[in-house]
This record gives sequence, structure tokens and C-alpha cells, in this order.
Amino acid sequence: MGYLEDRAGLAGKVAVITGGAGGLGWPISRDLAKAGCHVAICDRNADALAAIAPELADIPVKALLRHADVREPEAMEAFFAAIDETFGRVDILVDVPGGGFVAPLMDTNAKGWQAIIRQNFLYVLDTTQHAVRRMRAGGAGGSIIYVTSVEAHRAVPNRAVYGAMKAGVTNLAKTLALELAADGIRVNTIAPDIFPTAASGDMGHAMSKEAYALQAKVAVPMERYGEGEDLSGGVLFLASGLASYVTGTTVHVDGGTFGSSGWFNWPDDGYVNCVPQPTLDFLLGKDG
Repeated sequence: MGYLEDRAGLAGKVAVITGGAGGLGWPISRDLAKAGCHVAICDRNADALAAIAPELADIPVKALLRHADVREPEAMEAFFAAIDETFGRVDILVDVPGGGFVAPLMDTNAKGWQAIIRQNFLYVLDTTQHAVRRMRAGGAGGSIIYVTSVEAHRAVPNRAVYGAMKAGVTNLAKTLALELAADGIRVNTIAPDIFPTAASGDMGHAMSKEAYALQAKVAVPMERYGEGEDLSGGVLFLASGLASYVTGTTVHVDGGTFGSSGWFNWPDDGYVNCVPQPTLDFLLGKDG
């Protein structure tokens, strides 16, 4: 075992990944398994679970795949019972699922609010309780990682409840970091921004390569959108012993968009935090 592998200490740990077969979840599940973790993966997409099964089978760790919806408490009860039977312990929890719809708050209703709260927040409480009970019983601590969003840290027009729930999960992580510190359980969030996936509409299929590249150059300081291993690398760090003194914080994996905070790299104008005059002239002329 090399120096980094020894420091990370992931080999033989049991990692639970909810939503672990999707566009963001599978790179996390795969990389934890390649790092030596046994993995318990649940996902509501049965086809996605079937698609990852062959590659996962080639990794020399034990794996549990479960078709289950995190929004259903009974399904999570059964999932964690299967984890007990298969592994007998939990060392790492990674909660991936989230999402919502785009609409101004005044065009939404209580049914829609409840759906977003359930999809982004309530299941996190449920899976956290399941994991913490098992981590405490094991007596060796653990790491809990919530995949949130840059939207937890800035305004998000027309997705107000979604943004509020991501902010709520961020605050939850800070609070649980204090409540669970004595148990050796660390709680952190990881906040991506633009990671095109099939579930998010995969913008690259909706525009030319040139337009896609230009949009990324303007919007993202690192001039490209996120890919699976960009996110999974951050999760590996937070899950591992390399982050043994890291708790109650957020790792921003976004290519610099949170740091840029409204500054865009416009062609020919460089970084400005408003619309450049040539673009304004074009728009005004087009409208006129």
C-alpha cells in the first residue's frame, strides 16, 4: 500500500451512497469502490443500477445494489437492514439525490413545495439517522457527506424552495458536525455547480460545440464544466483520513464559480460584473 492510500485509510470501509447509480452518484460510487471501499448503493432508477453492475463487479470489493427511492422511509429502512445483513457496519454516508423544478415562488403551491422538501431535505434526515446509529454502534466514527449545490450559497431565482433546502442541508451539516464530533463522526457538504448530466438536461447536446465551449469560458473561471471525477475526487478526500480534521464545512467543486460571484469572462472584455457595452449595443439594436 502506498503512502497516500495508507493516509486515506479507505480500504475495507463500508460506504453507503444514495442515488449512487446516476450521473453524479456513479462516479462517486465507482471511485470509492476503486479506493477499496465496500459499497452499498441505492437508486430509484433500475436501469441505471443494471448499467453499473458489470463495471462494479470487476472491482474487487463487496457491493450491494438496491432499487429504492430515498423519499420512502420504508424503503430506506429496508435498505439499511440489507446493509446490516451484508456488511454489519457503516463507515461513510454520501447523500447525492436532489432536484426540483423552475418556477417563480408565486406560481407554485404547497404540493410542489412538499415535493422539493422531500426530495432535497427530509430524506437526508432519515438516512443520516440510519447511518449515525450504525456508526455509533461501530465505535470507530465515520464520515457523512451531503452533495448540495452552489445554490446553497447564493440566490437562485425561480427555484427558491430548492435553494432554501440546499442551504438547509448546509446548515444541518454544520450543526451535526458539533452534535456528532464526540462520536468521531465528521459531517461536511460538497457543492458542485454546472455538472451536465442526462438528468440535468446535458447542455452539450442542446447547442453547438463552439457555443458550449464559449459558454463555459464565459461562465466558469476554469473554462470548462464539471465532470464526474471532479466531484468524486472531493468526496474521496472528505471520506478519507486525509480529511480527519475537517468537519462542518463545504468543499466547493465548481471550477471557481462561487468565487467569481457574478464576474464573467466576456470575450474581448475580460472579467466584468455587468453586461459589456458591445453586448448592450447589440441587444439594444436587435430590440430596436
